[in-house]
Amino acid sequence: MLIKTKGDVDDNNIDHISNDETTNLVVPLFPEFKHPGLGKQVLMRPPSKQFLNSPSKLEDSLSGSTKITQFNSAGQPYDYIVNRFLQTIKKHLSSPQRSEVEGQIIRTLISQQAKLQYMLHIDWAKYYTSYLQHINTKVPGPINNQPFFADLCSNDTIYKLNLKQDVDFVLLNRNTWMFIYSLYGGGPEVSIQDYTKGEGFENSTQKPTLSRVSSLQSGLVDTVSYMSITLPFQKSQFELPPIGFYNESNYCFMHAALQTLLSVEQINCWMMNEGKRIVTQFSDKYRYLNAYQEIITLAINKKAGAFIKIQQLKQLIKSKFDPRQQHDSQEFLRYFIEQLTIEIQGQSKYDQPITEIVFQGQMMSLIKCDQCNQQSTKFESFLDLSLSMNKLQTLEKCLRLFFAQEILSDHYQCENCNNETRAIKKYVIGTPPLYLMIHLKRFQVYPNKIKLNGHVRFPISLDVQEFCSIKAKYKLRSIIVHQGTPERGHYVTFSSRQEQWYYFDDQKIYLVTEQDVLQQQAYVLIYEKVEEYLIDMQ
Repeated sequence: MLIKTKGDVDDNNIDHISNDETTNLVVPLFPEFKHPGLGKQVLMRPPSKQFLNSPSKLEDSLSGSTKITQFNSAGQPYDYIVNRFLQTIKKHLSSPQRSEVEGQIIRTLISQQAKLQYMLHIDWAKYYTSYLQHINTKVPGPINNQPFFADLCSNDTIYKLNLKQDVDFVLLNRNTWMFIYSLYGGGPEVSIQDYTKGEGFENSTQKPTLSRVSSLQSGLVDTVSYMSITLPFQKSQFELPPIGFYNESNYCFMHAALQTLLSVEQINCWMMNEGKRIVTQFSDKYRYLNAYQEIITLAINKKAGAFIKIQQLKQLIKSKFDPRQQHDSQEFLRYFIEQLTIEIQGQSKYDQPITEIVFQGQMMSLIKCDQCNQQSTKFESFLDLSLSMNKLQTLEKCLRLFFAQEILSDHYQCENCNNETRAIKKYVIGTPPLYLMIHLKRFQVYPNKIKLNGHVRFPISLDVQEFCSIKAKYKLRSIIVHQGTPERGHYVTFSSRQEQWYYFDDQKIYLVTEQDVLQQQAYVLIYEKVEEYLIDMQ
């Protein structure tokens, strides 16, 4: 079979190889669409590709700065970075923003690539989770790890037998434990190493039950929402091969959205484990989960460059997304994520669905009274940011317009001084999501239905510190592009997998370059968080 490389391709003709025959493909030149310089069409699975059912064991890789130790009031050492975080939280102990700031600190500490070695009782961890999530407003009391022991005698070091991770305790890395312990006190400190040695056991063969996948599926703050999915794991184990979707009708809107989801390794991991369990037990009840599980199962078993035909999902959505009509890919992406979220809620062993863990962020609304200067703060969750283009030429300018201060009218009722006055309102991202979805409003329906075709420059690396309460940096993972007009168009996806960019056009897949991606008129952009830390570190 013939494979043409980028240098062999002319402007209008590309050899498309499908199954066992070679056919000539003419790529349409849509208005205002920068056609990528296509490389090799994808035909085979990358070598040494494996799909495993659990992440590898984490290795301790503390940076040099964290090895500088100090001592707390109890005479125990803690790292320099922990001390700086303690100084930060002390400034907010009486502040309404305490739980938000503390949540940021915890997310930063647990994201460190360090061994999980300190046990925290599950009851205290659950309450602490609800506090950080603003469900409970009362500050937690001292840590209580006494239930780990066979009796409550302070001198007794005999542990209870067969304690189970995620049932009786969660595991923390050293810096996270030292921060919480220094802040709340209590205890006692129990390391998993001491417990697994069976210290004080009459029968040394009896050991606690530990899970190899705990670093991904358990921990603090429900654990999944703040800890588990942000912990490092071998993403390559859950990367799916680039496969296409056969299009026999107007389903390009669905295909483009699904390609972005298939590039999210955290959701792939959940579907291969917890999702598979739910679907196996309740296949008839969870229709969208079952349909997506079918797609992932087919993708895993296909060679890179092959394509599959979607069946179940098409049947589920046809009443809302009539295949005889044109539909919006961003609308479908939101709808599909929401349907998965509804089905996962209550079935997963965690309180928060994987879709919310991955895509949901938290926005802070700050309103400051013009008379008494009282500032009120409200929190609300968001799935994506929908930005007006307004003839702006860069994504950063679109973001600045979205997060610009707003002057409220004289009819604002201040809760503090009870006056009707002016106020300043500003939005700030309090909790940046793991994956940030950005929607550019290219389609306008009033007064006339039009599409804005201007090119908005966007970066591969996106720093959103300007719009956040913490420093957060992202890396581009996928974009959805609309070609054509509002009445007649086509959706394609550019997505990064295995450190390589691919161009997905229904069943056709091509290797492309980063420069090809940056030339596109993006409609939806999906960024993955690669770095997060507090702004107030002085």
